[in-house]
Amino acid sequence: MKTLFLLLSLIFTSLSSVQPDQSTSVFVSEGESMAPTLNSNDRFLADKTYYDSHPIQRGDIVIFQAEKDRQYVKRVIALPGETLEYKSDILYINNKVVDEPYLASAKNVAQKENHYLTEDFGPITIPEDTIFVLGDNRLNSLDSRVIGPVHVSKILGKMTNKLPPN
Repeated sequence: MKTLFLLLSLIFTSLSSVQPDQSTSVFVSEGESMAPTLNSNDRFLADKTYYDSHPIQRGDIVIFQAEKDRQYVKRVIALPGETLEYKSDILYINNKVVDEPYLASAKNVAQKENHYLTEDFGPITIPEDTIFVLGDNRLNSLDSRVIGPVHVSKILGKMTNKLPPN
């Protein structure tokens, strides 16, 4: 009986960990701009209160209000006051190389096809109270390269967990 109780407790705990509470929401990714991290129709949890007590970090995946009726999910690449530049598929922040391990497989494919995953641009200095975001699918992403830096007041939350398919 004790084993059954422990087993049921573990099952309940694992189920409750993916159920949203008041501080989290379930989002569904549309399109392929964050592939392979998130594919179209992938579901994920976002913590809407995370940034109330934590600073935004490079590499975070954030959800933000892009337009009146549209939200985007993208990766934070640069923070306020930083200078960002891409040269030969390498990210430089304040003239220092920054590793992007989440792009490793896509960069390998791009190299085999004799092109860069991220085209050269910059340098760009990120204004105060804004962040620079990019999709992981750099060849197919509407992000700060087009829409400009995102004001931190537009951030709705941080992606915390990718949910299993239905």
